[in-house]
Amino acid sequence: MKHPVLYACCASAVLLAACGHSSSTSEAPVAKDRYALANGCFVLRDDGSGRYVQRSGDTYALTPDVARAEPFFFKPTALGRYLLYGRDAHFVAALPRARGVTAAASADESADWTIDGEAPLYTLRSDEVDASLVAGEAGLQLADAGSDFRFEAAQDCASFPEIGTNASGTTYRGRGVGQPVVGFADSHLHITATDFLGGTHYGRPFHRYGVTEALKDCVVQHGPAGTLDLVGNLYVYTNPLATHETQGWPSFHDWPSWKSLTHEQTYYKWLERAWLAGQRLTINFLVQNETLCNIEANTVGLSPGENCNEMDAARLQVQQIHDLQDYIDAQEGGPGKGWFRLVDSPAAARRVINEGKMAVVLGIENSHLFDCALKVGIPQCDKETIDRELDEFYALGVRTVFPMHEFNNALGGNGLFNGLILNVGNFIDTGSFWQTYDCPDQPYLYQGGTKMTGVPLVLLNGSDPLSLFVQNVLNGSPVGLPVYDPSTNQCNTRTLTDLGRYLIQRLIDKKVMIEVDHMELKMKSEVLDIAEAQTPSYPVMSSHGGHGGVSIEQAQRIFRTGGLIFDYKGNGQGYVEALQKTEPLHDPRYFFGFGFGADTNGMGTQARPRNEQKKAPVQYPFTLFQGPDWGPQFNGFKPVSFDHQQSGERVYDTDVDGFAHYGMMADFVEEVRIEGGKPALDALYNSAEAYLQMWERAENR
Repeated sequence: MKHPVLYACCASAVLLAACGHSSSTSEAPVAKDRYALANGCFVLRDDGSGRYVQRSGDTYALTPDVARAEPFFFKPTALGRYLLYGRDAHFVAALPRARGVTAAASADESADWTIDGEAPLYTLRSDEVDASLVAGEAGLQLADAGSDFRFEAAQDCASFPEIGTNASGTTYRGRGVGQPVVGFADSHLHITATDFLGGTHYGRPFHRYGVTEALKDCVVQHGPAGTLDLVGNLYVYTNPLATHETQGWPSFHDWPSWKSLTHEQTYYKWLERAWLAGQRLTINFLVQNETLCNIEANTVGLSPGENCNEMDAARLQVQQIHDLQDYIDAQEGGPGKGWFRLVDSPAAARRVINEGKMAVVLGIENSHLFDCALKVGIPQCDKETIDRELDEFYALGVRTVFPMHEFNNALGGNGLFNGLILNVGNFIDTGSFWQTYDCPDQPYLYQGGTKMTGVPLVLLNGSDPLSLFVQNVLNGSPVGLPVYDPSTNQCNTRTLTDLGRYLIQRLIDKKVMIEVDHMELKMKSEVLDIAEAQTPSYPVMSSHGGHGGVSIEQAQRIFRTGGLIFDYKGNGQGYVEALQKTEPLHDPRYFFGFGFGADTNGMGTQARPRNEQKKAPVQYPFTLFQGPDWGPQFNGFKPVSFDHQQSGERVYDTDVDGFAHYGMMADFVEEVRIEGGKPALDALYNSAEAYLQMWERAENR
């Protein structure tokens, strides 16, 4: 694997190894197949004339002198497709009208070439023009039938702009078939939230034309100074008129940030750094919220190709994550060669992890799961809808679901949090505000409910921007909120419905994992009743800190079903504290590991820098998988060294920036080592195995 700060032209010896070349012949080495061109440096030689392609002003001529040939960096845009990037940051591009070729300053469809053929001869075709590259007397041109080209290894290519992993060394492979996997699990991530909330989320985990497009200035979506980032401003600043610096690549002044909820934080190179640090299992949740999406869409307009229906968004996101897998494969040299692999069974996950790769599982986290919205008390789905859509998404690879998310639905009641904004959202979505009761006074692992103090006065009488926004949403209606008891946390009176019971049993029959986070407190107990009534008990999961509350009794019941509880991801201090609270509750019959749900890209605040009481700062560079803290399970693992993560011009430090983006995962691991030593690292790196064993208990009943 290649892990420099910026991909640069390889020295010839490195390039030969990367591309599988042999230097034993007198001929200049060529790529062994069209995928092996990925991120390599080559000159183009016309096979018919033996001449090389050279830059000539805005066009390309042919020369017999290899010393005058233009070296091109071959940047994959997809499997078998490439940008040809020249020394002065130009791209070989097709001219549709003239059927000619030009040197373009930026990449678009005209610069995207499909390369086909078998070594050593290849053709280049432009789908945009529906024509192929030919080497004519006047230089490069386009025609229906293309010339055969040889791509010969070269040096001195321009560095294609890219974010680096800032890591050196090779991450470890698995122990082998039949052995427990070693690695940590993120049980709650949103890589595919690209079009989340109708344009609220900005940026992408990848773009065919690179980081300069994936993470460019967000003014195109959030408006000048971020003034159109309505939902993000409400969540972060409780002020829809808040502003932020929009510049992304290369300065990244205000984003990504641990407290910025509406900018991309899972760019694929950041994910790669997490994989290098030992992340071996990732649960990616397809996510949308129709009501918040419509609010934003009505303000700034929908993203291209997007609508706010939650299950349509899930269908789109399934395709997006397959596209990401293919894109990573393309960067790494061909189909199946990438470190990012989608899986749909624990056996497949074990196989992928033992190959040293990251196994990725699909789930759904929507308030309108299977279109089961609730409108003025009327369910919008029935049993037939549930059966049909469950079968559809199971076939698409979904293996875990949240019956509840942010609003009440036809299945039950949501756990209350972020009371003001989501209560208004629940009103818009369902036609009713939350009805509540005083949460029980009992021991909690995660506190149930939320305080609802002073909401009616803020909404109806305030003149601040948030109040004005809410009044506008309600169209000036005199509707007021219920009066809540401000002295204690409030829980939702709506619990599991008959449709909800039907869904839970169907999920068990289908062997799909059930997430109890976001359920109302009593609803969690009702679902546990159903899980415990199975023979044997059916495991359930709390993947990111028990949203809606988890009592100590419920936590013990979750573990007794063979399920797991992972904390919402904090910093290293928070992880160790959560581990110390959770581990004593687990059932000793089952293997224990303690992962986390980062909720990155999911409108969930990320971990802030550790406080002044931290045991010690993170010292860069740091090395993982070596020294006494790591213990015997890591014997034989090659150490991997991590320096400060650098994205463009921005250099990140975990003690200053916190979990600004997913590339800070390695830094989080080092925080865990500092704060908790070997016991904490053991729990963390056993979390993938613990999750797989839970999944196997569900599958093998």
